[in-house]
Amino acid sequence: MSTLLTCTSSTRPGSPAAGDTLFETDTNKVIVYSGTAWKEYQDNGQLYDDSDITTLSPHLWLDAQNGDFYKDTGGSTAASTDGDRVALWKDRSGNAFDFSVSGGYSLEPVHFKYGLINRSCLTFAADHLNFTGTASSDLSGDVTVFYVARITYTSGKYIFTTSDASTRMRLLASGDNIAIQALPFAGSPTFQTSYTTANTAKINEDILIFTIRTDRTANTCKMFFNGGSAVGSTTAGSGNFLKNGANSELPDNGATESPFFIFDFLVFDSALSASNMDTVCNYFSQKYSVAVDSVTI
Repeated sequence: MSTLLTCTSSTRPGSPAAGDTLFETDTNKVIVYSGTAWKEYQDNGQLYDDSDITTLSPHLWLDAQNGDFYKDTGGSTAASTDGDRVALWKDRSGNAFDFSVSGGYSLEPVHFKYGLINRSCLTFAADHLNFTGTASSDLSGDVTVFYVARITYTSGKYIFTTSDASTRMRLLASGDNIAIQALPFAGSPTFQTSYTTANTAKINEDILIFTIRTDRTANTCKMFFNGGSAVGSTTAGSGNFLKNGANSELPDNGATESPFFIFDFLVFDSALSASNMDTVCNYFSQKYSVAVDSVTI
């Protein structure tokens, strides 16, 4: 009977060969050397580690890979098959900020297994999921929001909006340039004249990790694409996010939404440090095979 060689995270071989495989006794991970770096696998075989996110205590986390899709708003029947309509997406943060459909079957997005990575996502067209804000969900301070999606770009269409118009994100076009314009999270109900633009090549990279971070001390609202440095900045605004009594919609149920695939929606109730933003971006990088850059705030 063969035995897998062991090490600890501090005693990994100094000169490994491609394919070398060991078990780390202190982390309970299987590690495999790719020829350039060690790849870490959890006990369930996945390359990414959910504890990277849970240890940061997210305020809201819609995770398409966690089995949180349901066919009914009560959450009794799982929507686990490709093509299932989804009436409820449960929040896995522990705060129970679940997003659901109140308008019936025709407004429900569809569960879909995406591409070569075979990852679950929701596809949206003329459908939506929404969450009615509560006193406990309302964020009056800084927020950091991560949105992981494959965008089907249509100019002027929303990818996130609230019923009171206090928070909106939409796609814009000017010739070959594609932009994402954000009404700053926790902002006033008018779009800022300064908005964030990413180059077309990056928008078309397939799955995109974009981040919005507000810092009220510095009075900034910054946006990042696949980590890196901020690609745009405007003022932070003065209102609340996930506002009590207002519906937050992914995307919305009218003619103003942009069809796309959404994988994760993650909200923190603070302006995360660059180090913690790197942790989240690297987690999504492993989860969805997206190349990321180190965050510079």
